[in-house]
Amino acid sequence: MNDNGNDPGRCFGVFGDPVAQSRSPDMHNAAFAALGVPHRYFAFHVRPHALANALTGARGMGLGGLNLTTPHKRAAVAHMDRLSPEAARTGAVNTVLIRRGELVGHNTDGAGFLDALAELGGPPPRRAVVLGGGGAARSVIDALRHGDVACDVVWVSREPNRLPALDGVARCGYVDLAEGVAACELLVNATTVGMKGGPEQFVQPLPLERLGATARVIDMVYPRVPGGWLDEVGRRGARTQDGLSTLLWQGVRALELWLGIALPASVVATMRRALYR
Repeated sequence: MNDNGNDPGRCFGVFGDPVAQSRSPDMHNAAFAALGVPHRYFAFHVRPHALANALTGARGMGLGGLNLTTPHKRAAVAHMDRLSPEAARTGAVNTVLIRRGELVGHNTDGAGFLDALAELGGPPPRRAVVLGGGGAARSVIDALRHGDVACDVVWVSREPNRLPALDGVARCGYVDLAEGVAACELLVNATTVGMKGGPEQFVQPLPLERLGATARVIDMVYPRVPGGWLDEVGRRGARTQDGLSTLLWQGVRALELWLGIALPASVVATMRRALYR
């Protein structure tokens, strides 16, 4: 469904808990203004127990589409009418397409992550360490495993035995992380450590001294905390990136799904400026 000048305007939004820190409204509203369409995007604080009712309300009100952030990505799967292949593989939904009363769950996090990784430069990684057991981590791992070069992944969690077994993925606890970090070309934090309202420290100190000189490090949390762990690895020579780049590119892909168009580069640039303002 393509947008046109006769569109009366639709409401889009993000459900999360917490959600006040989200910059998605800035990014998407800037895109709507640049496209000249009368849509609006809002952040909705939805508690976990209210997710089912909130999704039912979105369907009933005919919202144009939704994003889902922590802690709703995995829980939302059960409430979708259909799932994209990426959402089905990861068991996580971050983008909901609402068409003719049907909720279609997509996952643009993985593709957005690969877009952001490309901006960081370097060849596709062959060995990566991914921290976190939630929907963001699953999306990153799925993208790395299904990219142009299949990447072997060490998946790190406080309870590694509760992680699903995946081909090419080794499950690991934080206490056993040193060897994986020493061998990896890419380290990704997909936990809530550093997020507003989340924990300030990892359950165990990360063995950052074991990182190779050419390693890349991505923290899915944004914005970068001055003097935090990402700055520490940057001082060691690693190329680093916070979560704003992934937020941008998953948002671009979500918007293209909702509007049925390919976004011009000028609109993407406008979205980027809104995020970093």
